[in-house]
Amino acid sequence: MSEAIKNILILGGGSSGWMTASYLNKALQGKVKITLIESETIKTIGVGEATIPNLQRVFFDFLGIPEAEWMKQVNGSFKVGIKFVNWNKAQEPKKKDSYFYHIFGGVPTCEGIPLQQYWLQKYLKGEATDGMHHSCYSEAKLLDQNLSPRFRDGKQAMFYAWHFDAQLLASYLKDWSTERGVRRVVDDVVDATLGSDGSIQSVLTKTGQKYDADLFIDCSGFRSLLIGKALAEPFVDMSDYLLCDSAVATAIPHRNNQIEPFTSAIAMKHGWTWKTPMRGRFGSGYVFSSKFCSRDEATREFQQLWNLDDNQPLRQIKFRVGRSRRSWVKNCVGIGLSSCFLEPLESTGLYFIYAALHQLVKHWPSKSFEPRLRDRFNAEIDFMFDDCRDFVQMHYFTTSREDTPFWQANQYDLTISDSIKEKIELYKAGQSVGAVISDATDYYSTFDYEFRHFWPNASYYCVLAGMGIYPNQVPPLLLNNANLIAKSDTIFSDIQRQAITLANQLPSTHEFLNIFHGSKTAQAQSF
Repeated sequence: MSEAIKNILILGGGSSGWMTASYLNKALQGKVKITLIESETIKTIGVGEATIPNLQRVFFDFLGIPEAEWMKQVNGSFKVGIKFVNWNKAQEPKKKDSYFYHIFGGVPTCEGIPLQQYWLQKYLKGEATDGMHHSCYSEAKLLDQNLSPRFRDGKQAMFYAWHFDAQLLASYLKDWSTERGVRRVVDDVVDATLGSDGSIQSVLTKTGQKYDADLFIDCSGFRSLLIGKALAEPFVDMSDYLLCDSAVATAIPHRNNQIEPFTSAIAMKHGWTWKTPMRGRFGSGYVFSSKFCSRDEATREFQQLWNLDDNQPLRQIKFRVGRSRRSWVKNCVGIGLSSCFLEPLESTGLYFIYAALHQLVKHWPSKSFEPRLRDRFNAEIDFMFDDCRDFVQMHYFTTSREDTPFWQANQYDLTISDSIKEKIELYKAGQSVGAVISDATDYYSTFDYEFRHFWPNASYYCVLAGMGIYPNQVPPLLLNNANLIAKSDTIFSDIQRQAITLANQLPSTHEFLNIFHGSKTAQAQSF
């Protein structure tokens, strides 16, 4: 008869470790002993964190923590989407930067057909007066004005995700978890003892303590001390799919009262720079390829972008792109960076953590560590990572930029999977390439479905249209169908009216965050 797991050891703190501790403690109803060992000397990765919209529903709601409660503890701000700046051909000197948005949530439909298809028909006929993003989404014009996705009384106006300080999140979840029985040990793990079957029996710390467990969770980051080192699980390198392998990052004080309600992804000579605005400051980092420039050259380019002097403290980061061949080996599961890493172009870092936790609980084993459960978990993680890798890679090989060797290599030298090639061909043929979503609520209603089909059709449309790539045809239903066209024109007009109405009512993101974090109104505290 199988015996239940009674003792779990988590190696590593940070966002990954404490999200794991809190999630498993809740899922197992506090009936399993959970110990987390973290070092005081190891720095966590990340300077400002950006997320995707399902974080509240599938993580914080699961823990029973309201949005307004945790946001106040982590300097939280809003993210309605991602603004991609200069990802197309370099503009003429006198022209402003080119940009487009990947806006969260669904796009309206007309008689079951996404509104982008109606816009495409106008575009192909030369009748489109505005770009797809500003025509099909009221949010685009509101983001241009840095308006908050919530009214002053806290009522929601736009669909959104979040920006916050990842170190504050780890600290908050540490307190939340330890108050509910998770044991915290501050020490450095120096070795692991394996049993005759190759599974982990215990870990040994620098102070000479030995810790046994039934299940070990590796949250040790890029060091991958248990999965990679102790169990010697091979790492599947994917640097031929994505060329960037380094970053330089820092936190920068705001120089005005403008706080953008979106993440920026700014194309650079040898990669791109993120900007995640929060109240008082923003996190930023230049993700680049060391194959095409030196670290010093990248640092200078990053400093010039934000006009930073040499006194600005900078974090230099080296990373590997790819995943462990298996994220669950024997009695050890890798969560977070110890399992996989994908550059944060679409903010998938935290998603990989809580999606893996969801799958672990769904495939929860006994002490026998049933192979079928383990194999299914690994297959799910592989699919999740590879699908996200393909979507991120698509941003690179569809760009029209060829102004540096880095951008030329991204167009012509990448290894591209058959699955993303097929999706691009479907898109060009005017077909759906992902889950066709008409409403944001539907998109986030079932996590298991979303896990397998994360990027909806609207996401591909946002990115590909932003790159100047459009389907070659519209659905035949729209051809010579005056009634459908007339109905869609009404929706387009409604979107523009809604944008004007909301622009006159919404506060700036800066104003709302001052109200919210300053606790000036009860309404803003309780949304």
